[in-house]
Amino acid sequence: MSQPQVMKRLEACLILQALPGMGLHRAVSMVSHFGSAEAVFEASLNEWKQVEGIGENLCNQLRKWKRYQIKIEPILKRVAQHNLQTLFFGTNEYPKPLSFCSDAPLTLYYQGNLNFKKRKIISIVGTRQNTSQGKDFCVKLIEALQPFNPIICSGLARGIDIIAHQTALKLGIETVACLAHGLERIYPPAHLNASKLICKQGGLVTDFLPDAPFRKENFPRRNRLIAGMAHATVVIESGVSGGSMNTADLAHLYGRELFAVPGRPLDLKSSGCHQLITQNKAQLLSDPNQLIEALAWKLSPQKRAVQKALFQTLDQEEQKVCSLLTKAGKSPLDEIALELGWKISTAASLLMQMEMKGLVRALPGKQFEWA
Repeated sequence: MSQPQVMKRLEACLILQALPGMGLHRAVSMVSHFGSAEAVFEASLNEWKQVEGIGENLCNQLRKWKRYQIKIEPILKRVAQHNLQTLFFGTNEYPKPLSFCSDAPLTLYYQGNLNFKKRKIISIVGTRQNTSQGKDFCVKLIEALQPFNPIICSGLARGIDIIAHQTALKLGIETVACLAHGLERIYPPAHLNASKLICKQGGLVTDFLPDAPFRKENFPRRNRLIAGMAHATVVIESGVSGGSMNTADLAHLYGRELFAVPGRPLDLKSSGCHQLITQNKAQLLSDPNQLIEALAWKLSPQKRAVQKALFQTLDQEEQKVCSLLTKAGKSPLDEIALELGWKISTAASLLMQMEMKGLVRALPGKQFEWA
């Protein structure tokens, strides 16, 4: 390997993903292990072999990385031509909740003004043929969230998606639209003007390269961004199938908080929401304030002091919880799970055990503090 250190991060990510047999999961493992995509190519053969899942064949491909530079040059040119900005896995700028997903992309491309650092993110999705009741609830929900200054995330689709984006814009809240295609186009075209406003007060995000083929199969890949980057997902009106339910299932798979707004018993546009509730995948959300209470959002969080002597008697997992809670003060279950890289079910089980030991105190709204 000659002078790999001169590689730029995007170039390194693209080469890493272009290597035969690498795939997304192994690429993410390599970046996690070495700290950056460039560092992967600065490592030695023996260091590569230490990464789980990286065998002799992949090591041979890594040794030949220069032959893939020609292949990715056109991609780098298109990214530059479209003036795209990038967010890289493992950096502070990357949406932290998304980094805990097993299928998180190495690179996100975006246009706009984005800052995901220490931000509350709520995804709102729903049917393209919404009712007036669905629209009203979406507006009231975002109005209730406004004091907490969250980022409202959705998919720029017709119906509930665009209502969520437009309401956030009107209220001065940042909003992010996740796209199922490259950023050189807008779909549906009718939302072009809205997309320009979103870029001024948030941004457009995708992991698709410019000029990538636009297919129906792209939407589940887009939906994983909507579900993955949010602390919680809200479904407002949905049938039992479609993009909203796919996003909801992904949010449930990622162990995120999921809420569904109920409708009339026989309303087909609410049948998906009812299914999520009856299957215990989603919490019933009939009042916007229920979401705020469930996430234990407070406008003035309080800090607590560290109990150093007790820290030494805790096991490794309990010490992690102790460090987090003594620094953050009161913290909701989903934030604890995200910070520690655990599933919510894993965090909930450990916190229950610690509560029985008198180490933590459970508070209303799935919030915990150090006892």
